[in-house]
Amino acid sequence: MTESVLIAVPTYRRAALLPPLVAAIRTQTDGLRTRILLVDNDPERSAEVVAGELGVEYLSETTPGIAAVRQAAVDAASDDELTVMIDDDVFPEDGWLHGLVDVWRETRAAVVMGYVRYVWPEGTDPWIAAGGFMRRTRFPNGKRLDSLATGNVLVDTAQVRALGVRFDVSLGLIGGEDNVFGRAVVARGGSIVASADSVARDDIAPERTTREFVHRRAISHGQARVRLLIREAPAWKRPLLHVAHLVGGAV
Repeated sequence: MTESVLIAVPTYRRAALLPPLVAAIRTQTDGLRTRILLVDNDPERSAEVVAGELGVEYLSETTPGIAAVRQAAVDAASDDELTVMIDDDVFPEDGWLHGLVDVWRETRAAVVMGYVRYVWPEGTDPWIAAGGFMRRTRFPNGKRLDSLATGNVLVDTAQVRALGVRFDVSLGLIGGEDNVFGRAVVARGGSIVASADSVARDDIAPERTTREFVHRRAISHGQARVRLLIREAPAWKRPLLHVAHLVGGAV
């Protein structure tokens, strides 16, 4: 059986990155029925002209935030299509697409998470590179996971719809939508598994290699995580969590 795959690229004002990304995606589609969709979160529709020039599909999603864009991508797929998402600022390495699909074939998981490999530019402060600020674990093929990152991912569209799981667009711009989505999939009986063979490279921009940037990023991620923990806790527990995390943050 030849799988049908919707390859969705969430994007926001990074039109210059799209032509090489789409070209790389097209080199990996052998043996699959695919269509490529740019899901544009820019209200000025900055990716629309590029989509026309590249001959790919285009969808404007004006609700701010990556959660809305990811849900729009899943909604755009039919039940007989797998939804693959790759962010606009990463680049697929050889075997990226089949690495996702092959693991799905073997496991029939609701979600298959690929690996994002961060590449530091030459001259990066060794303290930054060694600090683990931008690093992910490359789990072996088929390993079951209880958390999720969606920069390189395959979603079994029909299965996730049957589970009644959607990205929470109420999160807006605070982030954490992938973890919330992943926990909901597992809570409703679905599975998330890893693909070590699906690799997307993230070339870190020089402006993100400063101690100031990684410090701000760590604080931002911590704040988002705390907001989600408090949001999902029972009402009686939320004031306690506010106090505990405020003290922890101050320390």
